[in-house]
Amino acid sequence: MNQALLVETTLSPWQVLRTALAIEKDLGRERTGLNGKSSESRIYHSRPIDIDLIFYDDLVVDTHELTLPHPRMHLRRFVLEPLTEIIPTYRHPVTGKTVKQLLYEI
Repeated sequence: MNQALLVETTLSPWQVLRTALAIEKDLGRERTGLNGKSSESRIYHSRPIDIDLIFYDDLVVDTHELTLPHPRMHLRRFVLEPLTEIIPTYRHPVTGKTVKQLLYEI
């Protein structure tokens, strides 16, 4: 099941990320890569929950810890369809395309 939420918060994006990761862990998510260590190139497998930050206002961030907007969101129909339901005219801060445009390009 996939869903998108539009949230208003006073938390920084890094605080939101830490909170999301804590929720995932509490619900049984284990984030490991090769040899049981955290990895940039994670192997995708079934997991109890996966919380991703897609956008945070118009912020563009590219750090080891956080990348915003989500770097693969424009390739994922399961992300774009629910986003189009709630923010179809929101413009991607890098491409300038609306969420609805990104969905139609898939």
